[in-house]
Amino acid sequence: MSAKRKRAAEDAAAKRDTSIVAGLTLGVFMLSVALTVPPPLTRPEALEPRLDPVTWAAPQKSDTLRPGGAVSEILASRGYDAEQIRLVTKQIAKYRSPRTLRPGVSFRFSDRAAGGPDRIRLQLHPDSTIHIMHADSGWTTHVELTPFKMDTVIVSGVIETSLWSARLDGDTDRFGTKEFEELVYALADVFAWKVDFTRDLRRGDTFRIALERKVRSDGSVRSRHFLAIEFTTRGETFRAFPQALPGERYAYFDEQGRSLRGAFLRYPVPYRITSRFTSRRYHPVLKRYRAHEGIDYGAPAGAPVEATASGVVARAGWAGGYGRIVELRHPQGIRTRYAHLRSIAPDVRPGVHVAQGQIIGRVGSSGLASGPHLHYEFLQNGRHRNPLTVEIPSAPSIAPTRLAEFRSTRDHALVLLSRASILEERPTLQAAEAVAVSPAPRERFSLARLPRVTQR
Repeated sequence: MSAKRKRAAEDAAAKRDTSIVAGLTLGVFMLSVALTVPPPLTRPEALEPRLDPVTWAAPQKSDTLRPGGAVSEILASRGYDAEQIRLVTKQIAKYRSPRTLRPGVSFRFSDRAAGGPDRIRLQLHPDSTIHIMHADSGWTTHVELTPFKMDTVIVSGVIETSLWSARLDGDTDRFGTKEFEELVYALADVFAWKVDFTRDLRRGDTFRIALERKVRSDGSVRSRHFLAIEFTTRGETFRAFPQALPGERYAYFDEQGRSLRGAFLRYPVPYRITSRFTSRRYHPVLKRYRAHEGIDYGAPAGAPVEATASGVVARAGWAGGYGRIVELRHPQGIRTRYAHLRSIAPDVRPGVHVAQGQIIGRVGSSGLASGPHLHYEFLQNGRHRNPLTVEIPSAPSIAPTRLAEFRSTRDHALVLLSRASILEERPTLQAAEAVAVSPAPRERFSLARLPRVTQR
């Protein structure tokens, strides 16, 4: 071997020895670090505030906010001084102004005699509770969210005399009185542009509903929305499917993605018609025949009147035989009038914009009226039109870019609807057996009126 090759082999061997020594040195260093540095905290409770066990004092009558009362009075009754009251109310103000708390809100206080932490518990609303705690560093807060679970409810019904007395099937045992009342009103609202609930329903009409709910642990419902609705009346079936849209909670569309929402509601109050649009009607006050260029709804005094479409208030006040009236101006030369009102909403005045469904007044009998009712008129380019038959434009359909997503959710919802069976027993259908149906006045609702149906 030449001297040159021998030197190269010796250099390579020296490099290998150096690498081995360096690797051993690095390994010893890393091992020493691992033995001296504690492992990171990975327990979930280390990442979230922990509330120590506490003994709550027995509630007192003074712990509940009374009408005209103040939070400071409640705290003072529990022995808190002025500085403590200031600091506690400052913590509450991070979430809600103490002055805006409604009467009936209750506070809970820890039992100081038990020697535990000084804590106050305040439930702002059913979904969140504030815990206000005193520590060495001062007062701190922790928000506890009320847990909920998702569930799906499927119900079907056959109309007998009204939506309220429909014979039901499905998950009826999971509804409370108030929830079913709200459900009926919501169903009527979805189809308000397609079905006139004051005159269109017949005995034997059916509906099927699938809805999703967020239910709290105590059984109360946090929120709900329809997944699908099917309503069959006069042999025609309407279906509705929700779609979340920017700026509003949900809008409803038919199976092809066309909007079910019209530019105008068919009626401003959900009550029966007492006098229709006609060119000749005997006026009960004037005692003579003349044209009746509107629709009268026999609603009770004080019932809320809703704007049938968004628009600008053209006039609001007294107008002769109309009594108290609100007139709204809408696009395309359309105006609507709401007459014989008992009162007009305080925020409704000329020039103000009102939204569709906004309460603009209360039913009364002002002007030439023989009793409480609402007189409703629809004018187009200055000409009176029959509100029940005039062609009403619809809102925009689903955008083409969102149709694929809509069809996917629609197909899933249709599968859910198919699980809702319609009761086979139906009343005999008579051609002249029209049911003058409208959602019943809320104060008259009683779940006892609904026949209980054994769930299949």
